[in-house]
Parts: sequence; structure tokens; C-alpha cells
Amino acid sequence: MSDPYSTDRLVESLEDRRLFAITTTTEVVKVPGPTDVVLVVGTNPAGHTPPGQGDTYETSNRLARHL
Repeated sequence: MSDPYSTDRLVESLEDRRLFAITTTTEVVKVPGPTDVVLVVGTNPAGHTPPGQGDTYETSNRLARHL
């Protein structure tokens, strides 16, 4: 049998949860030549980088200037 008061406690515990966001930082690294490297790093509130939240890609100087 299901106790109606136990489901109320479950809902109350869910209401108290905190939601954290991943903060992303974009940094352009200038490289001699027609391209630049763009680093995108995601960090959680503890300052650590979660797996899969970082990326590196190479783009033209003109596109990197707008980041």
C-alpha cells in the first residue's frame, strides 16, 4: 500500500533540490597564418571541467575576430 504522506515528503524533497549550470568560456588563440584556434571550456560551479564540456576547433582569422 502507498502512504499518502510519504509521497508528500518525496515532493517536498524534490522542491528543495538546487540546479547548477555549466559555465562556458571561449578563448581565441592567435596562430601565425590564416587560421586561429578557438578553445571552448565548460566548468561546473566547483571549477572543474566535466567530461565532454570542452572543445577545440580551428577557424579563419576573420571568423575568430567575431568571437
